[in-house]
Amino acid sequence: MSKLHLAWVGLCLAAWAAGIMLITPHAARTQVPDDFTGFRLQGRHLYDALGSKVILVGVNKMVIWTDRDGLPSFAEIAKTGANAVRIVWLTEGSAEELDTAITNAINHKLIPIVDCHDSTGKWDVMPACVDYWVRPDVLAVLRRHEQYLLVNIANEAGSGVVPSLEFRTAYELAIRRIRAAGLHVPLIIDAQGWGQQINDLQANGPYLVRADPDHNLMFSIHMWWPSSRAAATKRVIDEIAESVAMDLPLIIGEFANKGPGCTCCIPYDTIIEQAHLNEIGYLPWSWGPGNQDCDEMDMTEDGTFDTLHGWGLEVAITSAHSIQAIAVRPDWIVAMAPLPTPTPVQIAASLPHTDSVLSLGRPIEASSVEGDGLEGPNAVDGNMSTRWSSAYADPQSLTVDLGTSQTVARIVLQWETAYGREYRLQTSEDGESWIDVVHVTDGDGDQDDHRVAATGRYVRLLGLKRGTQWGYSLYEIWVLDSDDAPLPQTTSDESQVVRRPDLVISEVSWTPDPIRPGDRVTFSAVVENHGEAATSLGANGCAFQIGNETVARGEFDLVLAPADIAVCTADDTWGPVNAGEFIVLAWVDDEGPQPYGQVEESDETNNVSAAAGVIREATPTPTAGPTILASGTPTPAPDVVETVGATAKKASAPTTLSWVFVPVAVVVLMVAAVLVRSSRRR
Repeated sequence: MSKLHLAWVGLCLAAWAAGIMLITPHAARTQVPDDFTGFRLQGRHLYDALGSKVILVGVNKMVIWTDRDGLPSFAEIAKTGANAVRIVWLTEGSAEELDTAITNAINHKLIPIVDCHDSTGKWDVMPACVDYWVRPDVLAVLRRHEQYLLVNIANEAGSGVVPSLEFRTAYELAIRRIRAAGLHVPLIIDAQGWGQQINDLQANGPYLVRADPDHNLMFSIHMWWPSSRAAATKRVIDEIAESVAMDLPLIIGEFANKGPGCTCCIPYDTIIEQAHLNEIGYLPWSWGPGNQDCDEMDMTEDGTFDTLHGWGLEVAITSAHSIQAIAVRPDWIVAMAPLPTPTPVQIAASLPHTDSVLSLGRPIEASSVEGDGLEGPNAVDGNMSTRWSSAYADPQSLTVDLGTSQTVARIVLQWETAYGREYRLQTSEDGESWIDVVHVTDGDGDQDDHRVAATGRYVRLLGLKRGTQWGYSLYEIWVLDSDDAPLPQTTSDESQVVRRPDLVISEVSWTPDPIRPGDRVTFSAVVENHGEAATSLGANGCAFQIGNETVARGEFDLVLAPADIAVCTADDTWGPVNAGEFIVLAWVDDEGPQPYGQVEESDETNNVSAAAGVIREATPTPTAGPTILASGTPTPAPDVVETVGATAKKASAPTTLSWVFVPVAVVVLMVAAVLVRSSRRR
């Protein structure tokens, strides 16, 4: 082959490669923070923080209606070798109960997947599930366990199928609210239609993965597809194959041997076989007992391993694709020490000042802080709903400055779940030389009450060995000058509760409406004060986001009393280029006066709203009729397409891909021309 021919071959290959590079889709890479220690999705697979692939294989357990602490069921489920359990939950469950259930699952080497079952068949209840997950006390539990946890946002939300744009809008808002609250665990989204509409997940899943700032989503299909055995089997095989081909991060969240009302037939053996062959997790429904709709769905007779029977025995033990045959527990969960069972803490808004408690309100120095809101002064503020939490390492220290040398007769530590197994309590006159007054080697958390006989200006807790994998965490350290002085009473004092504003967005709109390409758009948000205090004087902001990018910002400069309303407007700062659907999220964007601004993302998670619309094709210039060319051939009239979503068949302008591909092709041609000229000179 001549050099000239080689040059042209190179040109063709380069152009082909450029085209492939431009049109081949790539799976979104996870964007969770680098220091996040929990699970993350890569393509369609789940990985732990060590980079090991984890395929979730376990069972559903109706914990909320049976044993709310998960015991003894989790111990029995663990005998199957399962690596996961879906904890069926309701918003009526307290944060403390949820904490206990999650802890017990982890202690039995089961990865907890918590779901909100309130939404079953009820599309309009899905936002209430999100409200529960971001509720401050529940959120604290989820963040405490985020290393091990997955959250199933809402079980089977909706009995029917809402339009794709409505589905995407609702779940994008749900995802963004949860992420804004600081929770980075994988979120699981169920299909519509009682969890059964897999086409819905295939159509909307890729969009939602891109919309998630963390790109950390999974999708759950509930295979309640009763029909003839052959038809049901074919559907299972075909739909799994389609999901794998599109790299959809799928889990089979529910199935049994029979459908609702004991209808026939669910090919459970094909489901577990295809799941195994395609590295997809599965969770049969359910461990039982308790299936009132169809007791044949119970895998066990009384919740014990020994009473597994029928299809449940096959799925759990005897099949070549059973839980026992294929489930793999990550090494770290097998090796880890048991977590302490949470002890409910009596929360108080504020503790009254007690003269005998020398440490209240005193300056304090911490060796480290786990994160914002967990600083050292929280341990001496007299508030049992705040705490200090250290970094996850030994040793750590917390030092209280009493101001002057004092008699120290008693030191009380109010531990949070993360406590000290071995620690010393020390005093000092100068903060340099320390005297041990207590040395504990077998701490077990909760409350440690120590009578001592010491003096000093400084009192130090020196943590030597943590009792959990977390750091050291104290609600309060009380230093008393008398060994028989009464401790502060943890009773709620409503007069001490700080009243604060709470700005939320109740409505989002835009002009013009409808929007067409080239329009300059003005966004507006109705902002309401749902709090118990007026906002301060000063500018408050709002932001509007489309596709994870802020496209407009606005301000309003008003004092809003409780229940007052303002409109925040961002004038013509965004102009769409192409027709199609869009989803806009509006945020109250404010950093108000500290320490109580108008919005705090850490505990105010209802300050975002969403709306969706359709950008119509630009209206063509009207014509009286076809133009007759000199040749006598009429020119065709321009195509007019009213675009709704992805249904448009024609476009009036080149696509983004065309505009990218043409310059690349030109560059490739220029390079090829140089190669040709060079070959001729040789």
